[in-house]
Amino acid sequence: MRFLEGSPLPLPWLAPLVPRPGLMYGIALVILTLVFLRRAHRTGLDGQRALEVVLAAAVGALIGTRLFYLITTGDLLQIDVADWFKLYRGTASWGAYLGGILGCVLYTTTTKIDTWSYLETAVSVAPLGPFIARWSCFLRGDDFGRVSDVAWAVTFPAQSLPWQAHVASGQLPSTASASLPVHPFQLYLLVNGLVVFVVLTAIWRRYRERPGVTLGAFLLLYGASRFPWEFLRDPAAGGRGPDALFSVSQWMCLALVAAGTGFLIARTPARGLTAA
Repeated sequence: MRFLEGSPLPLPWLAPLVPRPGLMYGIALVILTLVFLRRAHRTGLDGQRALEVVLAAAVGALIGTRLFYLITTGDLLQIDVADWFKLYRGTASWGAYLGGILGCVLYTTTTKIDTWSYLETAVSVAPLGPFIARWSCFLRGDDFGRVSDVAWAVTFPAQSLPWQAHVASGQLPSTASASLPVHPFQLYLLVNGLVVFVVLTAIWRRYRERPGVTLGAFLLLYGASRFPWEFLRDPAAGGRGPDALFSVSQWMCLALVAAGTGFLIARTPARGLTAA
């Protein structure tokens, strides 16, 4: 399947319509906020406090996404502190998850409101984030998959990130009009986020009176479900290199699985989740 072949879009004048990451992140934040506020209202949480939790989580996510990128790339100590948060390319979604959770916890503990109720209501909608934001990755060719001959493989135009990677590795001549066919890895993560959201919503609705269960389930489900998909990410886009056991994302998935399992064991009565 050809995608964006030969120009930024099939019709060049449509190129400005390809959403930038910042726009998609903004759309994701608005949708996540609306769903969170609705769930907070239905469960009797204070609306004003809920809005403040959103702000704290958003600030934590923005800081976390940049810091995580700088740490994993080794740039944290290589650039001036004043340049850490300049608005140029370089973010990582893992930092958004961790920073958002930390921001929520810090705010609720500081204001002495029920941390678990607000945190787990927020966590229950978190998987919608990748479902929305990964559309931008797909349309722009970011976080692309490995070269593949599957029927649903996609190609990206000249000068796109996949094209640049394939030319740099010698797989394509610089005169090629499109990249090699690759796995639509962004769509895999997009669908994965939606599935986790549906499952986690059911868990939250049933077990939200048991603090820690929804958070543990989110960490376990997201980490376990994303781990195998990461084998299909191209090394040039952050996938596992030939000499590495796992990629950074896969190590993060394993950490989430371990943390989620720990939460479920620690916060669940010995008689199990199915008990009344």
